[in-house]
Amino acid sequence: MNRETLRAGLTTLVAAAIPKNARQISCAYFDDQPQRNAFGLRVDPRPAEGRVVAITDEAFIIKTARTSFVAVDRVLATRCPSMGDKVRVTPYCRRDFFGERLDAPRQESWSGSDGQVHTMTVLTLGGKTACIPLPVTPTCPYLSDLKEQLENLPTPDGRRTIANMLVDANAHAIALVDPEDEMLFETPPEISFTVTTQKFAGRVAVVYDRGDDLYVVELRQGGTVVTRIEEVDFMSLAALLMDLIDDGRWRRIEVEILQASH
Repeated sequence: MNRETLRAGLTTLVAAAIPKNARQISCAYFDDQPQRNAFGLRVDPRPAEGRVVAITDEAFIIKTARTSFVAVDRVLATRCPSMGDKVRVTPYCRRDFFGERLDAPRQESWSGSDGQVHTMTVLTLGGKTACIPLPVTPTCPYLSDLKEQLENLPTPDGRRTIANMLVDANAHAIALVDPEDEMLFETPPEISFTVTTQKFAGRVAVVYDRGDDLYVVELRQGGTVVTRIEEVDFMSLAALLMDLIDDGRWRRIEVEILQASH
């Protein structure tokens, strides 16, 4: 979807849906490009509801408020509605390992000097890092480093981290191999997940190779290693994992018909 082309012709496309006394209109875009807020921070758009007022070869446009519109990429949409349909459109958003939006409000409590408990609601501009819920706190420093890299290294699509990608791959049953320092060679440290995508279903393990100071990535099914890739540096880890397990379905924009036009 070409945003510039849509933006240039937007007023003409939605002219019939603009109030006569409106001085300006706004339009959000649901596509494959990262969204930014007024502070330039990466944000995830909220679902939008409205009636379809225009359809082009690349997009359909819904009216969400008096002078507000949303343009939706037809290639990424799960379906293309008809003119006049009332729809609910849900674009991709980053979530944590428990399925909650990263930018969801959270409650924080603390005790004052008088012993009274205070609670406040916290909103994080731009979301926060998806924290991998390890079953135990690792004692091996290389596992701590690996966890931090998985949570912070960006994926090639520019919209996620490796942890986000794992969430999108339905990662669960997280397990650790956490050896003592003297056992690093005999029992290499690793973090593994069970994932399910159209590209791969099974366990994916990231193993630290102390000898080369690099990673080994394994795909396992039924207790058998079906793919093993050695000598992976941390800068290549995101691209490799994306190539092995990411099926791209997370990009799809869910379109639900709330009320058909006829």
